[in-house]
Amino acid sequence: MRSSLQNYRRLFYTVLVAAMILMAAVVGCFSLRFMRAQAEREVGSAALKAVNMLRTYDPDDDDGLELITENLRKGAEWTDAETIVFDEDGVALAGSEATPLTERRLSTHTLELIDDHMSSFSVLDGFFDSTRVSVIYRTETDEGTFYVLSSLDAKFFNIYISYMLIIAVIAFSVIFFVSAVLINFHVKRYAEPLKKMTLAAKRFGAGDFSEKVEVADHNEIGFLASTLNEMAASLEEIEETRKSFISNVSHELKTPMTTIGGFVDGILDGTIPESERRRYLRTVSEETQRLSRLVRSMLNISKYESGEIALVRKEFDLTTLTIKTVLLFEHRIDDKKVDIRGLDAPVFTVNADPDLIQQVIYNLTENAVKFVDEGGYIEYSFFTDEGKTHLSIKNSGGGLRKNEMNKVFDRFYKTDESRGKDTTGVGLGLSIVRSIIKLHDGNILVRSKEGEYTEFEFSI
Repeated sequence: MRSSLQNYRRLFYTVLVAAMILMAAVVGCFSLRFMRAQAEREVGSAALKAVNMLRTYDPDDDDGLELITENLRKGAEWTDAETIVFDEDGVALAGSEATPLTERRLSTHTLELIDDHMSSFSVLDGFFDSTRVSVIYRTETDEGTFYVLSSLDAKFFNIYISYMLIIAVIAFSVIFFVSAVLINFHVKRYAEPLKKMTLAAKRFGAGDFSEKVEVADHNEIGFLASTLNEMAASLEEIEETRKSFISNVSHELKTPMTTIGGFVDGILDGTIPESERRRYLRTVSEETQRLSRLVRSMLNISKYESGEIALVRKEFDLTTLTIKTVLLFEHRIDDKKVDIRGLDAPVFTVNADPDLIQQVIYNLTENAVKFVDEGGYIEYSFFTDEGKTHLSIKNSGGGLRKNEMNKVFDRFYKTDESRGKDTTGVGLGLSIVRSIIKLHDGNILVRSKEGEYTEFEFSI
Protein backbone atom coordinates (compact mmCIF):
# COMPACT_ATOMS: atom_id res chain seq x y z
CA MET A 1 0.00 0.00 0.00
CA ARG A 2 2.83 2.36 0.86
CA SER A 3 4.42 1.89 -2.54
CA SER A 4 1.09 2.53 -4.23
CA LEU A 5 0.53 5.74 -2.25
CA GLN A 6 4.06 6.93 -3.04
CA ASN A 7 3.40 6.29 -6.72
CA TYR A 8 0.22 8.35 -6.53
CA ARG A 9 2.11 11.12 -4.74
CA ARG A 10 4.87 11.16 -7.37
CA LEU A 11 2.29 11.13 -10.14
CA PHE A 12 0.48 14.08 -8.60
CA TYR A 13 3.72 16.06 -8.24
CA THR A 14 4.65 15.30 -11.85
CA VAL A 15 1.26 16.41 -13.12
CA LEU A 16 1.40 19.54 -10.93
CA VAL A 17 4.86 20.56 -12.21
CA ALA A 18 3.90 19.82 -15.83
CA ALA A 19 0.70 21.84 -15.43
CA MET A 20 2.59 24.80 -13.94
CA ILE A 21 5.21 24.73 -16.71
CA LEU A 22 2.52 24.52 -19.37
CA MET A 23 0.57 27.35 -17.75
CA ALA A 24 3.72 29.50 -17.57
CA ALA A 25 4.50 28.81 -21.23
CA VAL A 26 0.96 29.65 -22.35
CA VAL A 27 0.74 32.80 -20.21
CA GLY A 28 4.23 33.91 -21.27
CA CYS A 29 3.49 33.31 -24.95
CA PHE A 30 0.24 35.28 -24.88
CA SER A 31 1.83 38.02 -22.80
CA LEU A 32 4.73 38.44 -25.24
CA ARG A 33 2.34 38.46 -28.18
CA PHE A 34 0.23 41.08 -26.43
CA MET A 35 3.28 43.22 -25.61
CA ARG A 36 4.55 43.01 -29.18
CA ALA A 37 1.12 44.00 -30.51
CA GLN A 38 1.06 46.94 -28.09
CA ALA A 39 4.55 47.97 -29.17
CA GLU A 40 3.59 47.73 -32.87
CA ARG A 41 0.52 49.91 -32.24
CA GLU A 42 2.68 52.48 -30.45
CA VAL A 43 5.35 52.70 -33.14
CA GLY A 44 2.69 52.52 -35.88
CA SER A 45 0.93 55.53 -34.38
CA ALA A 46 4.20 57.48 -34.30
CA ALA A 47 4.92 56.50 -37.91
CA LEU A 48 1.47 57.65 -39.10
CA LYS A 49 2.01 61.03 -37.46
CA ALA A 50 5.24 61.37 -39.40
CA VAL A 51 3.41 60.36 -42.60
CA ASN A 52 0.95 63.19 -42.03
CA MET A 53 3.86 65.60 -41.60
CA LEU A 54 5.27 64.56 -44.97
CA ARG A 55 2.09 65.70 -46.76
CA THR A 56 3.16 69.32 -46.18
CA TYR A 57 6.87 68.74 -46.89
CA ASP A 58 8.44 70.87 -49.66
CA PRO A 59 11.95 69.77 -50.78
CA ASP A 60 12.67 73.28 -52.06
CA ASP A 61 12.09 74.72 -48.61
CA ASP A 62 15.41 74.72 -46.74
CA ASP A 63 13.62 74.74 -43.42
CA GLY A 64 11.36 71.80 -44.35
CA LEU A 65 13.59 69.01 -43.03
CA GLU A 66 14.42 70.98 -39.90
CA LEU A 67 10.71 71.48 -39.21
CA ILE A 68 10.01 67.75 -39.65
CA THR A 69 12.97 66.86 -37.44
CA GLU A 70 11.77 69.29 -34.76
CA ASN A 71 8.27 67.86 -34.85
CA LEU A 72 9.60 64.27 -34.66
CA ARG A 73 11.69 65.15 -31.62
CA LYS A 74 8.73 66.81 -29.91
CA GLY A 75 6.66 63.68 -30.56
CA ALA A 76 9.44 61.50 -29.14
CA GLU A 77 9.05 63.30 -25.80
CA TRP A 78 5.69 61.50 -25.37
CA THR A 79 6.85 58.07 -26.53
CA ASP A 80 9.92 55.84 -26.46
CA ALA A 81 9.67 55.22 -30.20
CA GLU A 82 12.43 56.39 -32.54
CA THR A 83 11.11 57.69 -35.88
CA ILE A 84 13.16 58.19 -39.09
CA VAL A 85 12.08 59.50 -42.50
CA PHE A 86 13.75 58.10 -45.65
CA ASP A 87 13.65 59.12 -49.29
CA GLU A 88 12.70 56.72 -52.09
CA ASP A 89 16.28 55.34 -52.15
CA GLY A 90 16.16 54.53 -48.45
CA VAL A 91 18.49 57.35 -47.42
CA ALA A 92 17.68 58.90 -44.04
CA LEU A 93 16.40 62.48 -44.24
CA ALA A 94 15.21 63.30 -40.70
CA GLY A 95 14.86 61.59 -37.35
CA SER A 96 13.57 61.99 -33.81
CA GLU A 97 16.90 61.15 -32.18
CA ALA A 98 19.87 63.46 -31.78
CA THR A 99 22.10 60.77 -33.27
CA PRO A 100 23.47 61.91 -36.68
CA LEU A 101 21.76 60.24 -39.66
CA THR A 102 24.81 60.27 -41.86
CA GLU A 103 25.13 57.14 -44.00
CA ARG A 104 22.05 55.53 -42.38
CA ARG A 105 19.93 53.90 -45.03
CA LEU A 106 17.59 51.01 -45.51
CA SER A 107 18.79 47.99 -47.44
CA THR A 108 17.45 47.27 -50.93
CA HIS A 109 16.02 43.97 -49.64
CA THR A 110 14.03 45.81 -46.98
CA LEU A 111 12.68 48.31 -49.50
CA GLU A 112 11.55 45.47 -51.77
CA LEU A 113 9.51 43.95 -48.92
CA ILE A 114 7.54 47.14 -48.28
CA ASP A 115 4.31 47.38 -50.25
CA ASP A 116 2.15 49.66 -48.14
CA HIS A 117 3.61 48.97 -44.72
CA MET A 118 5.36 46.19 -42.83
CA SER A 119 6.25 45.27 -39.25
CA SER A 120 9.44 43.61 -38.05
CA PHE A 121 10.96 42.14 -34.92
CA SER A 122 14.63 42.03 -35.95
CA VAL A 123 17.75 44.12 -36.65
CA LEU A 124 16.17 44.99 -40.04
CA ASP A 125 18.96 43.67 -42.26
CA GLY A 126 21.65 45.21 -40.04
CA PHE A 127 20.10 48.68 -39.87
CA PHE A 128 19.96 48.39 -36.06
CA ASP A 129 22.66 47.14 -33.73
CA SER A 130 20.11 45.18 -31.65
CA THR A 131 16.67 43.67 -32.14
CA ARG A 132 13.85 46.21 -32.27
CA VAL A 133 10.13 46.26 -32.89
CA SER A 134 9.64 48.24 -36.11
CA VAL A 135 6.85 49.46 -38.37
CA ILE A 136 7.66 50.96 -41.81
CA TYR A 137 5.14 52.89 -43.91
CA ARG A 138 5.56 53.70 -47.60
CA THR A 139 3.80 56.92 -48.62
CA GLU A 140 3.36 58.71 -51.94
CA THR A 141 3.21 62.54 -52.01
CA ASP A 142 3.36 65.16 -54.73
CA GLU A 143 7.03 65.48 -53.97
CA GLY A 144 7.82 61.75 -54.41
CA THR A 145 8.04 58.50 -52.47
CA PHE A 146 9.03 58.45 -48.80
CA TYR A 147 9.46 55.77 -46.13
CA VAL A 148 8.72 56.31 -42.43
CA LEU A 149 10.31 53.95 -39.89
CA SER A 150 9.24 53.95 -36.25
CA SER A 151 10.85 51.47 -33.79
CA LEU A 152 11.27 50.48 -30.13
CA ASP A 153 14.22 48.73 -28.51
CA ALA A 154 13.28 45.09 -27.74
CA LYS A 155 15.21 45.14 -24.48
CA PHE A 156 11.93 45.69 -22.64
CA PHE A 157 11.04 42.12 -23.68
CA ASN A 158 14.10 40.81 -21.86
CA ILE A 159 13.19 42.87 -18.79
CA TYR A 160 9.62 41.57 -18.95
CA ILE A 161 10.82 37.96 -19.32
CA SER A 162 13.14 38.38 -16.34
CA TYR A 163 10.28 39.72 -14.18
CA MET A 164 8.00 36.96 -15.42
CA LEU A 165 10.58 34.31 -14.52
CA ILE A 166 11.05 35.75 -11.03
CA ILE A 167 7.28 35.94 -10.44
CA ALA A 168 6.78 32.44 -11.87
CA VAL A 169 9.49 30.94 -9.66
CA ILE A 170 8.05 32.58 -6.56
CA ALA A 171 4.46 31.65 -7.44
CA PHE A 172 5.36 28.09 -8.40
CA SER A 173 7.39 27.64 -5.22
CA VAL A 174 4.47 28.77 -3.07
CA ILE A 175 1.97 26.65 -5.02
CA PHE A 176 4.24 23.61 -4.92
CA PHE A 177 4.86 23.97 -1.17
CA VAL A 178 1.17 24.44 -0.34
CA SER A 179 0.21 21.57 -2.67
CA ALA A 180 2.82 19.29 -1.13
CA VAL A 181 1.50 20.02 2.36
CA LEU A 182 -2.10 19.40 1.29
CA ILE A 183 -1.18 16.25 -0.66
CA ASN A 184 0.74 14.75 2.24
CA PHE A 185 -2.10 15.64 4.62
CA HIS A 186 -4.74 13.98 2.46
CA VAL A 187 -2.55 10.98 1.64
CA LYS A 188 -2.03 10.35 5.35
CA ARG A 189 -5.72 10.98 6.00
CA TYR A 190 -6.72 8.34 3.47
CA ALA A 191 -3.81 5.98 4.10
CA GLU A 192 -4.50 5.54 7.81
CA PRO A 193 -8.07 4.20 7.45
CA LEU A 194 -6.96 2.06 4.50
CA LYS A 195 -4.27 0.50 6.69
CA LYS A 196 -6.85 -0.16 9.41
CA MET A 197 -9.22 -1.71 6.88
CA THR A 198 -6.43 -3.91 5.51
CA LEU A 199 -5.62 -5.19 9.00
CA ALA A 200 -9.33 -5.64 9.72
CA ALA A 201 -9.80 -7.61 6.49
CA LYS A 202 -6.95 -9.91 7.53
CA ARG A 203 -8.61 -10.43 10.92
CA PHE A 204 -11.95 -11.14 9.27
CA GLY A 205 -10.26 -13.61 6.94
CA ALA A 206 -8.84 -15.39 9.98
CA GLY A 207 -12.31 -15.61 11.53
CA ASP A 208 -11.87 -12.84 14.12
CA PHE A 209 -14.89 -10.50 13.96
CA SER A 210 -14.51 -9.01 17.43
CA GLU A 211 -13.16 -5.62 16.28
CA LYS A 212 -14.86 -3.54 13.57
CA VAL A 213 -13.45 -0.69 11.48
CA GLU A 214 -14.09 2.79 12.86
CA VAL A 215 -16.14 4.94 10.46
CA ALA A 216 -14.80 8.48 10.84
CA ASP A 217 -15.88 10.22 7.61
CA HIS A 218 -19.04 10.09 5.52
CA ASN A 219 -17.23 9.83 2.20
CA GLU A 220 -16.04 7.04 -0.08
CA ILE A 221 -13.57 5.79 2.56
CA GLY A 222 -16.30 5.88 5.21
CA PHE A 223 -18.67 4.06 2.87
CA LEU A 224 -15.99 1.42 2.25
CA ALA A 225 -15.46 1.03 6.00
CA SER A 226 -19.21 0.67 6.58
CA THR A 227 -19.43 -1.90 3.79
CA LEU A 228 -16.50 -3.81 5.30
CA ASN A 229 -18.23 -3.80 8.69
CA GLU A 230 -21.46 -5.01 7.11
CA MET A 231 -19.54 -7.77 5.34
CA ALA A 232 -17.90 -8.74 8.63
CA ALA A 233 -21.30 -8.80 10.35
CA SER A 234 -22.68 -11.04 7.58
CA LEU A 235 -19.66 -13.33 7.78
CA GLU A 236 -19.98 -13.44 11.56
CA GLU A 237 -23.65 -14.31 11.23
CA ILE A 238 -22.83 -16.99 8.66
CA GLU A 239 -20.14 -18.38 10.93
CA GLU A 240 -22.54 -18.46 13.87
CA THR A 241 -25.15 -20.11 11.67
CA ARG A 242 -22.59 -22.67 10.53
CA LYS A 243 -21.57 -23.47 14.08
CA SER A 244 -25.19 -23.64 15.19
CA PHE A 245 -26.02 -25.84 12.19
CA ILE A 246 -23.21 -28.26 12.96
CA SER A 247 -24.14 -28.32 16.62
CA ASN A 248 -27.83 -28.89 15.88
CA VAL A 249 -27.16 -31.54 13.25
CA SER A 250 -24.78 -33.28 15.63
CA HIS A 251 -27.39 -33.18 18.38
CA GLU A 252 -30.25 -34.33 16.15
CA LEU A 253 -28.15 -37.20 14.76
CA LYS A 254 -26.57 -38.18 18.05
CA THR A 255 -29.83 -38.75 19.95
CA PRO A 256 -31.47 -41.29 17.57
CA MET A 257 -28.14 -42.91 16.72
CA THR A 258 -27.37 -43.40 20.43
CA THR A 259 -30.84 -44.86 20.97
CA ILE A 260 -30.54 -47.17 17.94
CA GLY A 261 -27.03 -48.27 18.88
CA GLY A 262 -27.94 -48.92 22.51
CA PHE A 263 -31.04 -50.96 21.71
CA VAL A 264 -29.34 -52.99 18.97
CA ASP A 265 -26.38 -53.75 21.25
CA GLY A 266 -28.81 -54.74 24.00
CA ILE A 267 -30.61 -57.14 21.67
CA LEU A 268 -27.34 -58.63 20.38
CA ASP A 269 -25.75 -59.20 23.79
CA GLY A 270 -28.97 -60.52 25.34
CA THR A 271 -29.42 -57.65 27.81
CA ILE A 272 -32.90 -57.06 26.43
CA PRO A 273 -35.07 -60.17 26.92
CA GLU A 274 -36.64 -61.73 23.85
CA SER A 275 -40.14 -60.82 25.05
CA GLU A 276 -39.20 -57.09 24.92
CA ARG A 277 -37.28 -57.16 21.66
CA ARG A 278 -40.29 -56.36 19.48
CA ARG A 279 -41.06 -53.20 21.45
CA TYR A 280 -37.47 -52.04 21.29
CA LEU A 281 -37.22 -52.84 17.58
CA ARG A 282 -40.28 -50.65 17.04
CA THR A 283 -38.45 -47.83 18.82
CA VAL A 284 -35.40 -48.45 16.60
CA SER A 285 -37.68 -48.27 13.54
CA GLU A 286 -39.17 -44.96 14.71
CA GLU A 287 -35.72 -43.46 15.33
CA THR A 288 -34.59 -44.69 11.91
CA GLN A 289 -37.59 -42.98 10.31
CA ARG A 290 -36.75 -39.83 12.25
CA LEU A 291 -33.20 -39.92 10.86
CA SER A 292 -34.63 -40.44 7.39
CA ARG A 293 -36.93 -37.41 7.78
CA LEU A 294 -34.03 -35.32 9.04
CA VAL A 295 -31.77 -36.21 6.10
CA ARG A 296 -34.61 -35.78 3.59
CA SER A 297 -35.54 -32.36 5.01
CA MET A 298 -31.92 -31.19 4.95
CA LEU A 299 -31.54 -32.30 1.34
CA ASN A 300 -34.77 -30.53 0.38
CA ILE A 301 -33.64 -27.27 1.99
CA SER A 302 -30.33 -27.51 0.18
CA LYS A 303 -32.13 -28.05 -3.14
CA TYR A 304 -34.54 -25.17 -2.54
CA GLU A 305 -31.78 -22.70 -1.64
CA SER A 306 -29.45 -23.74 -4.47
CA GLY A 307 -32.23 -23.52 -7.07
CA GLU A 308 -31.87 -27.17 -8.09
CA ILE A 309 -35.63 -27.68 -7.90
CA ALA A 310 -37.42 -26.33 -10.97
CA LEU A 311 -40.87 -24.89 -10.30
CA VAL A 312 -43.74 -26.51 -12.16
CA ARG A 313 -46.09 -23.55 -12.24
CA LYS A 314 -49.80 -24.05 -12.81
CA GLU A 315 -52.98 -22.06 -12.38
CA PHE A 316 -54.88 -23.51 -9.41
CA ASP A 317 -57.36 -22.57 -6.70
CA LEU A 318 -55.50 -21.81 -3.48
CA THR A 319 -58.69 -22.08 -1.40
CA THR A 320 -59.48 -25.62 -2.60
CA LEU A 321 -55.87 -26.73 -2.05
CA THR A 322 -55.99 -25.38 1.52
CA ILE A 323 -59.24 -27.26 2.26
CA LYS A 324 -57.76 -30.53 0.96
CA THR A 325 -54.66 -30.04 3.12
CA VAL A 326 -56.66 -29.26 6.26
CA LEU A 327 -58.69 -32.47 5.80
CA LEU A 328 -55.44 -34.45 6.26
CA PHE A 329 -55.49 -33.31 9.92
CA GLU A 330 -59.18 -34.08 10.48
CA HIS A 331 -58.70 -36.62 13.29
CA ARG A 332 -56.20 -34.51 15.22
CA ILE A 333 -58.44 -31.44 14.85
CA ASP A 334 -61.43 -33.40 16.15
CA ASP A 335 -59.43 -34.80 19.06
CA LYS A 336 -58.54 -31.27 20.24
CA LYS A 337 -62.04 -29.93 19.42
CA VAL A 338 -60.55 -27.14 17.29
CA ASP A 339 -62.82 -24.64 15.50
CA ILE A 340 -61.70 -24.15 11.86
CA ARG A 341 -62.56 -20.75 10.40
CA GLY A 342 -62.25 -19.01 7.02
CA LEU A 343 -62.37 -22.00 4.64
CA ASP A 344 -65.65 -20.75 3.13
CA ALA A 345 -63.62 -18.10 1.22
CA PRO A 346 -64.22 -17.56 -2.52
CA VAL A 347 -61.87 -18.83 -5.24
CA PHE A 348 -58.34 -17.35 -5.20
CA THR A 349 -56.43 -18.42 -8.31
CA VAL A 350 -52.63 -18.35 -8.19
CA ASN A 351 -49.83 -19.32 -10.56
CA ALA A 352 -47.35 -21.44 -8.62
CA ASP A 353 -46.09 -24.96 -8.04
CA PRO A 354 -49.11 -26.66 -6.34
CA ASP A 355 -47.06 -29.47 -4.75
CA LEU A 356 -44.64 -27.10 -3.09
CA ILE A 357 -47.37 -24.68 -1.99
CA GLN A 358 -49.28 -27.64 -0.48
CA GLN A 359 -46.16 -28.50 1.50
CA VAL A 360 -46.09 -24.91 2.80
CA ILE A 361 -49.76 -25.09 3.85
CA TYR A 362 -49.20 -28.57 5.35
CA ASN A 363 -46.21 -27.46 7.47
CA LEU A 364 -47.97 -24.31 8.70
CA THR A 365 -51.21 -26.21 9.44
CA GLU A 366 -49.26 -28.95 11.24
CA ASN A 367 -47.65 -26.31 13.46
CA ALA A 368 -51.04 -24.71 14.12
CA VAL A 369 -52.60 -28.06 15.06
CA LYS A 370 -49.68 -28.89 17.38
CA PHE A 371 -49.78 -25.64 19.29
CA VAL A 372 -53.45 -24.65 19.25
CA ASP A 373 -55.01 -24.82 22.70
CA GLU A 374 -57.68 -27.40 23.53
CA GLY A 375 -61.02 -26.14 22.18
CA GLY A 376 -59.30 -23.24 20.44
CA TYR A 377 -59.47 -22.12 16.83
CA ILE A 378 -57.43 -22.10 13.60
CA GLU A 379 -58.38 -19.29 11.21
CA TYR A 380 -57.51 -19.10 7.49
CA SER A 381 -57.64 -15.70 5.72
CA PHE A 382 -57.29 -15.10 1.97
CA PHE A 383 -56.87 -11.71 0.25
CA THR A 384 -55.05 -10.05 -2.65
CA ASP A 385 -52.84 -6.96 -2.51
CA GLU A 386 -50.66 -5.34 -5.20
CA GLY A 387 -50.97 -8.30 -7.55
CA LYS A 388 -50.11 -10.93 -4.91
CA THR A 389 -52.33 -13.42 -3.13
CA HIS A 390 -51.94 -13.68 0.65
CA LEU A 391 -52.84 -16.58 2.93
CA SER A 392 -52.59 -16.31 6.69
CA ILE A 393 -52.97 -19.19 9.17
CA LYS A 394 -53.73 -18.09 12.74
CA ASN A 395 -54.16 -20.29 15.77
CA SER A 396 -55.09 -19.51 19.34
CA GLY A 397 -52.77 -20.67 22.05
CA GLY A 398 -49.67 -19.73 23.98
CA GLY A 399 -48.11 -17.64 21.21
CA LEU A 400 -44.44 -16.72 20.83
CA ARG A 401 -42.17 -14.63 22.97
CA LYS A 402 -40.64 -11.53 21.33
CA ASN A 403 -37.16 -13.05 21.35
CA GLU A 404 -38.47 -16.15 19.56
CA MET A 405 -40.17 -14.45 16.62
CA ASN A 406 -36.89 -13.69 14.77
CA LYS A 407 -35.66 -17.28 15.21
CA VAL A 408 -38.63 -19.44 14.25
CA PHE A 409 -37.43 -19.74 10.62
CA ASP A 410 -33.90 -20.78 11.62
CA ARG A 411 -32.89 -24.37 10.99
CA PHE A 412 -33.37 -26.73 13.96
CA TYR A 413 -34.80 -23.95 16.10
CA LYS A 414 -37.47 -25.05 18.55
CA THR A 415 -39.29 -22.89 21.05
CA ASP A 416 -39.44 -23.97 24.66
CA GLU A 417 -43.10 -24.93 24.17
CA SER A 418 -42.40 -26.98 21.03
CA ARG A 419 -39.74 -29.06 22.76
CA GLY A 420 -42.42 -30.48 24.99
CA LYS A 421 -45.18 -30.83 22.38
CA ASP A 422 -43.18 -31.75 19.27
CA THR A 423 -41.05 -34.77 20.01
CA THR A 424 -40.98 -36.10 16.45
CA GLY A 425 -40.06 -32.92 14.58
CA VAL A 426 -36.51 -31.82 13.81
CA GLY A 427 -37.06 -28.05 13.60
CA LEU A 428 -36.79 -27.76 9.82
CA GLY A 429 -40.45 -27.31 8.84
CA LEU A 430 -40.54 -23.50 8.93
CA SER A 431 -37.11 -23.25 7.32
CA ILE A 432 -38.46 -25.35 4.42
CA VAL A 433 -41.53 -23.09 4.23
CA ARG A 434 -39.38 -19.98 3.96
CA SER A 435 -37.18 -21.54 1.26
CA ILE A 436 -40.20 -22.53 -0.85
CA ILE A 437 -41.78 -19.08 -0.54
CA LYS A 438 -38.49 -17.42 -1.55
CA LEU A 439 -38.33 -19.79 -4.51
CA HIS A 440 -41.69 -18.29 -5.59
CA ASP A 441 -40.35 -14.71 -5.07
CA GLY A 442 -42.85 -14.31 -2.24
CA ASN A 443 -42.68 -13.21 1.39
CA ILE A 444 -43.55 -14.81 4.71
CA LEU A 445 -43.91 -13.19 8.13
CA VAL A 446 -45.02 -14.13 11.62
CA ARG A 447 -47.18 -12.26 14.10
CA SER A 448 -47.84 -13.32 17.65
CA LYS A 449 -49.15 -12.13 20.98
CA GLU A 450 -47.93 -14.14 23.91
CA GLY A 451 -50.75 -16.04 25.58
CA GLU A 452 -53.25 -15.32 22.77
CA TYR A 453 -52.30 -16.33 19.21
CA THR A 454 -49.67 -17.05 16.56
CA GLU A 455 -50.15 -16.14 12.89
CA PHE A 456 -48.09 -16.97 9.81
CA GLU A 457 -48.82 -15.08 6.56
CA PHE A 458 -47.25 -15.74 3.18
CA SER A 459 -47.76 -14.15 -0.27
CA ILE A 460 -47.17 -15.53 -3.77
